[in-house]
Amino acid sequence: MTGPAPMSLPAGLAQPALELADEGVAVLEGGVAAAPFTWLNSAFARMAGAAAEELLGNPLRLLCAADRDQPGLEELEAALAGESGCSVLLRCYRPDGGMYWCRLRLEPWQAEEGPRWWLVFARDVSAEHEMELLLGRRTQPGGARGGEDAEATDRLTGLLAARNFELALELACFSCARDRRSLTLFLFAPDYFDIYLETFGREAGDSCLRMVARAVAGAFRRDSDVAARLADACFAALGVDMPAEVVEGHAGRVRERVRALAIRNPRAPRVASLSLSAVALRVAPGQAARWQDLLAQGRATLAAAQAAGVEQQVVQDYGVAAAGADSPAGE
Repeated sequence: MTGPAPMSLPAGLAQPALELADEGVAVLEGGVAAAPFTWLNSAFARMAGAAAEELLGNPLRLLCAADRDQPGLEELEAALAGESGCSVLLRCYRPDGGMYWCRLRLEPWQAEEGPRWWLVFARDVSAEHEMELLLGRRTQPGGARGGEDAEATDRLTGLLAARNFELALELACFSCARDRRSLTLFLFAPDYFDIYLETFGREAGDSCLRMVARAVAGAFRRDSDVAARLADACFAALGVDMPAEVVEGHAGRVRERVRALAIRNPRAPRVASLSLSAVALRVAPGQAARWQDLLAQGRATLAAAQAAGVEQQVVQDYGVAAAGADSPAGE
């Protein structure tokens, strides 16, 4: 490891904007074999678990410690030796030995008649990658998926099955607390679904549940998102690093999609078509949450919301009692 060098950005790059970026951004010196760090923002230093002075003047491969036998690292070093960028997934290590998965993008940058630099955009994707491994989303060589997909999926809706969702929730609670990332648990349930079943029967009820499942899945499409069927008429989803306004929007969007289906439920009180109630529980970055307690709080909050009215939407913090529910359709 070499000694720290003064922090400097090449002329033409807007330092304030890069410093405020949520993802890690760094600048490497081009034209030299080592391509050392010359600048990095605070987000990059936090991700790496090191002070900027510990990284400056050192090559990017320092992040991988002694774990050099990685296809992603080989691709990265080949790009640094050439002139084109790349995007790789790396196993990286913090000074305390903690491993994290880093999604890293390398892009060349050069001002007019000036030297060449490398821009690095990096993000800790440990939660997403571990979730994908758990849920079998990673394909095997040749494009085949793992053989456990059928058992992991709910046969009626195609969403994740309840037991695998519990495993995903357990992993998400652990990894988000470890990586100091926020986690949101969503629960959705159609109002007066028991009356719908009494009116139209099981076959129509299954068709209705499939439509509700599509509405839920359509709102959770990121790689890190998870959507599942928890019980006969209860659906769940997980979102990592969702801002408060996005949480509100996702919950409301699913309710609106179900309302737009105009599924008749003529014997239900208060509404003539099928409606949906939603609960979202937010776990703060770094907050320790037992997945069983989080799920139990969500179920209890959803039951209380549906007892209070229809088309309810409750967004609250984990461990905090609900302050009330939004009821557009009235009591």
